[in-house]
Amino acid sequence: MELKLYVFFALFLVDIALTSGGVLNQTGYISIDCGLQPNMSTHVEGSTDLKYVSDEAFIDTGVRKVVSKGNWQQQYMSLRSFPEGDRNCYKIGVTTGTKYLIRASFFYGNYDGEGMPPTFDLYLGASLWDSVKTSSSSDFTIDPEIIHVPQKNHIHICLVKTSHGIPFISAIELRPLDNSTYQAQTGSLALLDRLDTGVSTWTRYYGEDMDVYDRLWSAQKYDDWKELSTNLPIDSEDQSDHYSIPSLIMSTAFTPKNEEAPLEFPWTATDEFSNGTYYFYMHFAEIEQLQANESREFNIFYNGDLLFGPVSPKHLQRTTLHAETPFSGFYHNFSIRKTEASTHPPIINAFEIYTVKEFSESESDQQDVDAITTLKSTYGLRRNWQGDPCAPKKYLWEGLNCSYENTTPRIISLNLENNNLNGQLPDELIEKRDKGLLTLSVGGNPNLCASVSCKKKNFLVPVVASLVGTFVLLLAVAAIWWGLKRKRQHGSSKAKSTFGQYSSEYSTKRQFTYSDILRITNNFERIIGKGGFGTVYHGQIGDTQVAVKMLSPSSFQGYKQFQAEVSVLLKVHHKNLTTFVGYFTDDQNNAGLVYEYMNSGDLQSHLSDNSSTNILKWEDRLHIAMDAAQGLEYLHHGCKPPIIHRDVKPANILLNENFQAKLSDFGISKTFPTGFEKTSHVLTVVAGTPGYIDPEYYKSNRLNEKSDVYSFGMVLLEIITGKPAMSKAHDNICLGEWVTLMLEEGRINSIVDPRLQGNFSVNTAWKVVEIAINCVSPSSAQRPTMGQVVGDLKECLEISKVANAQENGLRDSYEMSQLDLISADMTQPLAR
Repeated sequence: MELKLYVFFALFLVDIALTSGGVLNQTGYISIDCGLQPNMSTHVEGSTDLKYVSDEAFIDTGVRKVVSKGNWQQQYMSLRSFPEGDRNCYKIGVTTGTKYLIRASFFYGNYDGEGMPPTFDLYLGASLWDSVKTSSSSDFTIDPEIIHVPQKNHIHICLVKTSHGIPFISAIELRPLDNSTYQAQTGSLALLDRLDTGVSTWTRYYGEDMDVYDRLWSAQKYDDWKELSTNLPIDSEDQSDHYSIPSLIMSTAFTPKNEEAPLEFPWTATDEFSNGTYYFYMHFAEIEQLQANESREFNIFYNGDLLFGPVSPKHLQRTTLHAETPFSGFYHNFSIRKTEASTHPPIINAFEIYTVKEFSESESDQQDVDAITTLKSTYGLRRNWQGDPCAPKKYLWEGLNCSYENTTPRIISLNLENNNLNGQLPDELIEKRDKGLLTLSVGGNPNLCASVSCKKKNFLVPVVASLVGTFVLLLAVAAIWWGLKRKRQHGSSKAKSTFGQYSSEYSTKRQFTYSDILRITNNFERIIGKGGFGTVYHGQIGDTQVAVKMLSPSSFQGYKQFQAEVSVLLKVHHKNLTTFVGYFTDDQNNAGLVYEYMNSGDLQSHLSDNSSTNILKWEDRLHIAMDAAQGLEYLHHGCKPPIIHRDVKPANILLNENFQAKLSDFGISKTFPTGFEKTSHVLTVVAGTPGYIDPEYYKSNRLNEKSDVYSFGMVLLEIITGKPAMSKAHDNICLGEWVTLMLEEGRINSIVDPRLQGNFSVNTAWKVVEIAINCVSPSSAQRPTMGQVVGDLKECLEISKVANAQENGLRDSYEMSQLDLISADMTQPLAR
């Protein structure tokens, strides 16, 4: 029965499980089975309860291979091999600033039948992590680990060919750690040894004996030591102890056979690490019940010098000791000696050894990476385009040249000749070329546009039929302004409209008369919205439904918004912005705009609707978020000069019959002046909707694109939670603060809209929550760009699609999976 439940849960979970009652809590875990069989997107490893996801969403190269012999944990029975290319890289989304234990696993198992285990290099980002020397032994795995804090929202794990054999990888595992643990003055910490003094074999603790960080522990024994043990649980009352060493490990300890002798454990660095620096972590707990007249007290010496002491471990309570300054040198000897007052000899329960890894190789400028990644994604370019484009130098992407004059490498030339590309190059690349920062070679691509002129052709022509049409529409705006100005000056009864004198000059392609509007709206029969500008009505033009926004002549706010909206509509055209159909004016001071009709209403109505029949599914929510993000990204980076929306909220995100989302209502949008890129912000009166206004903008009146990012982050939180931004979500804590609190407690199920009843991908939920929290950072400098947000959301959708696409296959193979699981001996510990 238990095995059946594991298979059932594997249908719905990617790599995270929020569980309790003796089952491993995998909150925040990333567990990747490299080369997982094609008909599965996830699986549960029966011997550990760990949930693994296929690596298909994290890499686009390599071939799947199978280890044909052995009785191993499932993630070791398949692998991904890389016969092509010198460097192949996984890209894995992470939480920026979170400390991770990162483990890569390699089990050769003679999968290729050659009996010649390969040697290759393993890179983390642009820097060498380790050299992997696999073994032909059928019971030997290589599991290098490193404790690392990513500075971006993703990491690259790369396998690099050296001199012998084809690189491969079996599994990748990331485990979030408490940031107060395993602290180094500089760099990251690579594991050299992790020793449990009370076991005889390598152990992975799970279930009731789980290691919350999923650390792998090796056995350690010396001839002149003897073992102590207890069946009682070991815990910690010290709130600052976040190492969380499992009770089963702490329940055993070693003590010298000769009670007067010290515990000594010398450690000598290998030649590979002889010039390194090291951190040692020693874990203690008293496991014997000492009498009132008994004591255990000792001092710890390092190479003859007192390091800690006197130390007296508390009964059944763990404590960890480590030096804040790293050690260096070739020979290291620790000696634990009882004090004169002690009646019992010293003990030690477990210890760990790490070496410092300085990742000094700088990664490429993020804007350059975003631009070249967009190009790669758009055109499906693969080549050797893996990992960082410029770093390290010897693995420079094909067709690129980079400058290394500054700390951060920059792309300075790009050769895309004779690739049969079509469409338009990313704006970032065109802008860099036009500024003389990039040499761009694109000959031999007759259908590729590499200039701003084609953008004008592609985007402006659909909005305004010709330059004459644009001029005429501007005249209409001027006429409206003049008419309203005269009305305010002289009163409505005395005003003489000037609209009529321009009517003969209007283009008939996008101009409607008032009679047309009456016919289109069936005499303004159906109201679908209201605002400060006036009223929006439903309409019909032939077979096409439209929305007609009527300007209220008495509303000065409405006039300003109307004018601003027309100005924006003349410049933009994007699939995620509402489509402009036309305009109208008459001599009775009537004016308005005509848009496409979005028949699924606005996002706010769906989030606030508590009916059981109108609940947005999780994947629909991801698509809506992606659509809105792409619309904003276009405004910020696809328009020259850029446009800041200033009123991003669910009510201004409209949905069509397919639930495609489009941004609307550009009435308070702000077009930045030429030269904006030199100033990064403009000073302006604060505008927007309370609850979505960037607090930094509110305090300083400094507006920039990150103000929209904040607003989008609040919308994303609403999409995730189903809770409104302005209400108090829990105990008088506002939505963003409440989500942060739940996130810290690992309560993802409490964060996601309960109306979904758990029907969502927990893996993508964590990622989307992380994106939203980054967007609503109090400091605009800490927020991502909308381009980065789009990239992150695309990763979420890719993972979700992989899981959904394979779900039916998993269901079809359900019975067979049960038979496979039952026939395998899932409880056998993995040899090491």
